[in-house]
This record gives sequence, C-alpha cells and structure tokens, in this order.
Amino acid sequence: MKFVLFNLEVDIMGTVWRLQTRTDSKDGKKISKYCFDHKVAALGWSIKDDHINKYNPEAITEIQEKRKKIEDINQYYDVVRTYGLYGINHKKRLVSVDMLTEVEKGDYIWMRDNGIYYLGRVNENSNFTYNCDKDALDFDAANQLTDVKWERIGDESQVPGAVATAFIRGRTIQRINKDYMFEYAEYAFGGKPLILENSNEEFLQQLFYDCLSPNDCEDLVCLYLYDLKGYVTIPSTNKIATELYECVLVNPENGMLAYPQVKKGNVALDFVKYIDLVDDHKRKKEVYLFTSEGEVKNSNIQSDSIHIIAPNDLYLWVKSKIESESYLIPEGIVKWYKLIHSSKNS
Repeated sequence: MKFVLFNLEVDIMGTVWRLQTRTDSKDGKKISKYCFDHKVAALGWSIKDDHINKYNPEAITEIQEKRKKIEDINQYYDVVRTYGLYGINHKKRLVSVDMLTEVEKGDYIWMRDNGIYYLGRVNENSNFTYNCDKDALDFDAANQLTDVKWERIGDESQVPGAVATAFIRGRTIQRINKDYMFEYAEYAFGGKPLILENSNEEFLQQLFYDCLSPNDCEDLVCLYLYDLKGYVTIPSTNKIATELYECVLVNPENGMLAYPQVKKGNVALDFVKYIDLVDDHKRKKEVYLFTSEGEVKNSNIQSDSIHIIAPNDLYLWVKSKIESESYLIPEGIVKWYKLIHSSKNS
C-alpha cells in the first residue's frame, strides 16, 4: 500500500496478527478447521444458546430472534449489553471482538492447529460479520472476518520465534509487533523476496533473535558451552522442571557441572538467585546466564562460578560457526541466519 506525502511515494506496511483458536465450541475442539473450511478468521463470544440458558423462556426466544438480525458490531453490542451477556454493561467492551474489527485488508494472521502453523491473508473483499448459522454457533465462531485465504506453513521450525512465542499468552487475537514480521509474512505466504533496508550488525543480531524460538536459544547456549568449555548435556535433566536452570551439563574431563539459564526476549534474570546453587563444597558447579534482550540484575556481585553470556557474544559465535561451514549449528537456526543475511540490501 502506498500514499503520497509531499510528492513522495511512501510504502505503508500492514499488520501481522496472532489468532488463538480454542473457544467454547460444542465438542471442545479448536475452531481452526472451521476457519480453513469457511475461509474466515473467527473467534467466540457467539451468543450461543448455552450462554443464554439461564434466562426465562421468553427472554431466550427474544435473544435468539435478535441474534439473527445482527449485521454489524454495534448491533452485536446492543444485544450483549441489553441482556448483560459476558458481564458486559454499557461501558465495557469485549477487547478481542473489537480487535477483530481492526484487522485491515492486506494484513496477515497466524493461526496454529495441532502444532502446525497457518498464515492467512486478509483479502480485499474481507469484512467483519456476525454469523449465527448453526455451525458457527456450535464452534463458538460467530464473530468472523470473511474472505481470508489460509496457507499451511509448517511446524515451529518454519516460523520465526516471534510468531511462536506470541502464542504463549495474551488475548485471543493480538498484534505481533516485531520488525520485519510483515515482510516475512509476505515472503512465507507468496514468496515475495525478503528485503532488509537496515543492515547494521546490531539490527541483524536483534532480527536473528526475533527469529529464534526459546528452544533454539537453549540449544545454542548448550552448544556454545560444549564448543568453548567441553560441556555435554545430561539428557534426563532436560525433563526436570525448575525455575533456575534448563538442564544440567557435565564436563567429562573434570566432572564439573554447569547449569544454564536461558531466556528469550526482554526477560530479566537475577544474579543473586543462583548463589546458593553453586555454593556446594562437595562438587564444583557453574551457572551460565543468558537473556536475549533482558538484563541480569545484581551482576556487579563477584563470583567465579556464575557467568553471563552476552547476546552479542553468542551471536558472534553463531556467525563464526555458520560462516566457517561448521555442522555444529542446527539446520533450522542456520536457515534463519542465512535468510536474514542474504536479504540485507538485496
């Protein structure tokens, strides 16, 4: 999309969204298949019969009749507010339903179904609608954005980490506010070349981390410690859930243990929390802390056993390995690195 500003043509990029598809459906299933089959992006708050069964028979009939006549979001709110559905009064709104109306033609929507990611493009004839057909109500999918074309992209290894992590928490539908996610969506959906106008190393490093998943970051830190310190992972410790570390590593030469803590995104770590972990006179231990965008608090404390892996150090190590054609870096991570670095100023 372009507009003219002072006789200059300026590109206007669209928005990328993430849609969660588990709603109050009749059979408890996600509405993903419904969205594919009907070429829509849909969400709940559908004024189902189950939602109104507490009312008296006359009111239920009245709501059902009014439900059939809803043509836009204002009429939808008239019904919801009149009968106090979902705890909504004249001042409150359903944020996710409102956000669905903010999706514009040309935007992209990510959706996940049984571990597979799909990307939808909002076409020119797309509009918000309230659909009270039986299927839409059964799936709790009455609030819809029509004329969405869906493409299967693949499993988590095929999508940027910024997309995968957007599904961890948040509203039913929300924006993915990361640089170049729109350009990547155009690349993934229709094969449009990915062109990066900004090619300084700081920017490329940040974009690289945006493309990684939390698991990718964990893999890199463990491989980094293997390559530089000789540590190998004790496989069974990957299954242990702990706030302080991801797994336990061992150096087979000297028996030293290492505990990596890895966070992707703007997540802070606290140096102090790890002091007790390494304070063990029976066996020597180390902790390695990594956060891709956050800070390590209290890092001024002196300790020979707690170390910080800087994002820049890990990135430069990955760069050196990939550019020397080492087989140490997982193929999925190599793919993201090469995509970014082959696209700059292209």
